[in-house]
Amino acid sequence: MVFKKFLRKPEVVEKDIDIEAYLSELDIREGKIIEREDVIYIKPVDIKGDESVEEVKAELDKNNIVVANIKTILSDKLLLREMVDKLKKTSTDVGGDLGRISDEKILVVPSGMKIVHRS
Repeated sequence: MVFKKFLRKPEVVEKDIDIEAYLSELDIREGKIIEREDVIYIKPVDIKGDESVEEVKAELDKNNIVVANIKTILSDKLLLREMVDKLKKTSTDVGGDLGRISDEKILVVPSGMKIVHRS
């Protein structure tokens, strides 16, 4: 009887993973990543104005994919339209593509990639 207790496999208790805490830990390492030219990165960019569009263009020029966050400009419809038009022109200029992935996010891909849009 006693030996059965010792021979039995221990029960594995799975812990819940706090995704937000995990992702915030990744932000700590953000400045320490040395980018390699042979790797394509997916980068988030908060769109606030023209400087944000320039940041998107710089990432597309490095062949990276950009997830543009437009949450901060959603309330200003004129600025929103202007920024989306500039993002569209930027992606077209580099031979890339642009597509909406949520109400607050736009995916911008570099040359050689196209987004399949739903019908």
